Amino acid sequence: MADALTPSMQQYLKAKAEYPDCLVLFRMGDFYELFFEDAVDAAQLLDLTLTSRNKEAPNPIPMAGVPYHAVQGYLSRLVEAGRKVAIVEQMEDPKLAKGLVKREVVRVVTPGVALDSELGDRVTANHLVSVIQDNRGFAIAALDASTGEFQGDFVLDSNDLLTVMGKLVVKEVLTSSGNFQDSSGAVDQLIAESGAVETALQLRDLDEELLDEEVQRLLPPPTPPTLRIAAVSLLNYLSRTHKALLAMVRPFSLLSLDTAMLLPSTTIRNLELLHSSSQHGATLFGYLNKTKTSMGARLLRTWLLAPLTNRSAIEERLNRVEALVNEPTLRENVRAILSNTPDLERLLTKLAGGNCSARDLNSIARGIRTFEKAQEALAKCQSDAFRKLANWPQDLVDLAQGIEATFEEDPPATTREGAMVRRQVVRELDEALDMAQNGRQYIANYEAKQKELTGISTLKVRYNKVFGFTIEVSKSQASKAPDYFVRRQTLVNAERYTTTELSELENMVLTAQERLIDIQQQVFEDWRQKVLASTSKIQELAQLLANIDLPACLAEIAHTNGWCRPELHTGSHLSIIEGRHPIVEASLQRGAFVPNDFELDGWNCTLTIITGPNMSGKSTIMRQVALIVLLAQMGSFVPAKQAKIGIADAIFTRVGAMDDLAAGKSTFMVEMSEAAEMLNRSTARSLVILDEIGRGTSTFDGVAIAWAMAEFIQEKIGCRTLFATHYHELTDLVRSVPRTRNCSVAVKEWGGEVLFLRKLVEGPASKSYGIQVARLAGLPDEIITRAKEVLANLESTELDAVGRPRLAMGRGKTANSGQLDLFAAFNEAPDPIISQLSGMNPDKLTPIEALQILTDLVQEARRKTQS
Repeated sequence: MADALTPSMQQYLKAKAEYPDCLVLFRMGDFYELFFEDAVDAAQLLDLTLTSRNKEAPNPIPMAGVPYHAVQGYLSRLVEAGRKVAIVEQMEDPKLAKGLVKREVVRVVTPGVALDSELGDRVTANHLVSVIQDNRGFAIAALDASTGEFQGDFVLDSNDLLTVMGKLVVKEVLTSSGNFQDSSGAVDQLIAESGAVETALQLRDLDEELLDEEVQRLLPPPTPPTLRIAAVSLLNYLSRTHKALLAMVRPFSLLSLDTAMLLPSTTIRNLELLHSSSQHGATLFGYLNKTKTSMGARLLRTWLLAPLTNRSAIEERLNRVEALVNEPTLRENVRAILSNTPDLERLLTKLAGGNCSARDLNSIARGIRTFEKAQEALAKCQSDAFRKLANWPQDLVDLAQGIEATFEEDPPATTREGAMVRRQVVRELDEALDMAQNGRQYIANYEAKQKELTGISTLKVRYNKVFGFTIEVSKSQASKAPDYFVRRQTLVNAERYTTTELSELENMVLTAQERLIDIQQQVFEDWRQKVLASTSKIQELAQLLANIDLPACLAEIAHTNGWCRPELHTGSHLSIIEGRHPIVEASLQRGAFVPNDFELDGWNCTLTIITGPNMSGKSTIMRQVALIVLLAQMGSFVPAKQAKIGIADAIFTRVGAMDDLAAGKSTFMVEMSEAAEMLNRSTARSLVILDEIGRGTSTFDGVAIAWAMAEFIQEKIGCRTLFATHYHELTDLVRSVPRTRNCSVAVKEWGGEVLFLRKLVEGPASKSYGIQVARLAGLPDEIITRAKEVLANLESTELDAVGRPRLAMGRGKTANSGQLDLFAAFNEAPDPIISQLSGMNPDKLTPIEALQILTDLVQEARRKTQS
């Protein structure tokens, strides 16, 4: 088949063979074309018209294309769809090429290796991840090619691996086979949950020797070896997809799991830090993200998912926030300065990738000037919290000045149009511009000059496509032509000449526009390289801007909403005065949210059992405690009047559950798996939030598990725990488990209605008010009435006088007396009470089991007495 194809189609098939997992965009003139199956796929994904090449052939080749100048938008859509794209460019000017135009794959765009203009979200990070397993654990390396961030760590088990991955924005995962293959299934789980693209590593991707010595300096230390191999694989993959971006990669940094609070993926989900459980619900990140810069937004996400455990580091962040809370005029000024700040990190990768313009250079200069203004403003701050800003790279000001002096304030969107370099910057450019604008006048001046020198009144300078500019002299005056006139053409009535000066002038006039473009593109390239030479300094500046933007953002939120600075200590005491849930409060009318106090002293009390009806606010109170601790340790003020917080090493939450049918797990199995992870990983310094443990099984099993879990937490772990439940049996834990107390959310009954007071009070709830809540939800009155009858039966005794279930009573029916059995004496079985007692082992009974057995025996004895 290849023999029948044109040479250009053979080029396409060669590229497709080298990148079989990619859509191949093949440059042909002003379009990028796709062929065969790629054309069919792209037409569906991008809503393109599907046509065909060689339509008259028996088997026409499907074809679709996009304009080269609009390709970035189409690339963005393909990346969002999880597709990889190999871009084939023309490597020479088709007008100058001899024969077939040379074409090569210049880069591969993948979900994990994409530039800013190709990403659907211009703010969120975009991570390419490599995971390699050895007999000790997992090495994970992550690279955000759009910013150059390069980090990772080594973890010992799959739970820690998923925790690390949960802090990243994973778009593509490099997986390996053989000795380095993940056998735990954790990577497969991550790919399934995140929708990330899986890419198989090639053997050469693991070879460190393929990297330049300068690139090798970016790698982590040799130990553990698998972490270095994972990092090597990322850099080799980047090298073969978009090599120019290697220059943007920062030195490898550890994720520092030991200095950050542990937030499992369940906690991130249950506290709705990034995603809401409802379709259009709010998240904590969305609520806090009032940043003015993209760098600040990315830093907010990092702080939110990795709260600190080092007190001095937390206090340093809080000092910056407090400084701007106390000086509102300064804060407003700084935030105004930061408005419209360009994304310096992603601008650098755009410049490195080559698809850029003078506008991007101007944006770099504007970002430098923005920091200069912010630094000058903060120098007036009464606090010394921002004193580190004085050490910023001052030579960047010279870079900004050079860009501003070189380029027009509003240059074109591409470098092909010219009109981007200012006058009086490059002499050759000024000459070319003058010639392009005044070329005709120079020709006219030359004509007048020659008329005067030769005395030929009929002399004209004319232009035609064959000979260009020539001097035309009539036949009658041809004899006056001087010797330096060189004859070019003889006409019927005239002679045409040229001169050395005219040839030079012609060349300058006709090539002026081309030289204008070439000179300006060279000036642009020189400045692009100057900016790239300062990459590390500009990246440092971007981080400094983020560390101004985020504290200013948090200060604005604290000032606007009346938040307080938390008092942090290394003990276990937790005290919150008038704490609020920030998201819930924001959804209500101002002043409608009911604040609550909460305290766990960590010594006399570490476990609080919270009871109360549905919808009373138990979950909100527990979540707000967790959020206040998290906010405090990330370096933010907190929604409370006062907060004293003993630093936690982790926050675990067991809230709600859902089936995981794909993994074959029921609601109860998911609940128990998450509870097991929490119990296995929590320490005495952790904060544990338990909401309705044991709901997915029978009541007795649920109560038993919840009771045993509470005992285990208190006796074996000793961490601060909030335990909400509808099992009122658990309120008896205070009788046998030390350092435990009961609290409830207050309600009030009025005229048959239930009023939720939303206030946490001491002591257990008297009842759950489930039927009242059901009525509020709109259940029919008939069901409500019947439920009250059944509840009354349950709250009295289980059986009626003749041993029948009282649940069957009601609805106007009365129980019939039973008929005596004449043969009862002969058929009498052994006493069931004696049988049950004889089969028990008291040493193996838990308190709740013993209590339940005693209740059953009493009921059986009463039944026998009544009968």
